[in-house]
Amino acid sequence: MKQKRYPEGHFIEWGVALGLVLGMPVGLALGNIAWGPAIGVAIGIAVGLSLEKQKNPNPRQPTKEEENVMKGNMTAILYSGMVIFLIILISTLIFH
Repeated sequence: MKQKRYPEGHFIEWGVALGLVLGMPVGLALGNIAWGPAIGVAIGIAVGLSLEKQKNPNPRQPTKEEENVMKGNMTAILYSGMVIFLIILISTLIFH
């Protein structure tokens, strides 16, 4: 069975995105909102690198269209994270 080839960095991107989302509750549990995304991104990068080596040993170079989509995805993740952070920050300041 032929293994599917993904563009270089495919699993790292997914790891960072999931780490950021899963890190927010960690920050809330620790009582410091800023630590959550930092911990989540660090774990996401580690998991993404591991998956990249395991599932994509021979990556192909992304096309220009795929690079543009990846940049758009990362921008959307960044803006989403900032909006979530601001909502949590404002709600913490108002209701605390």
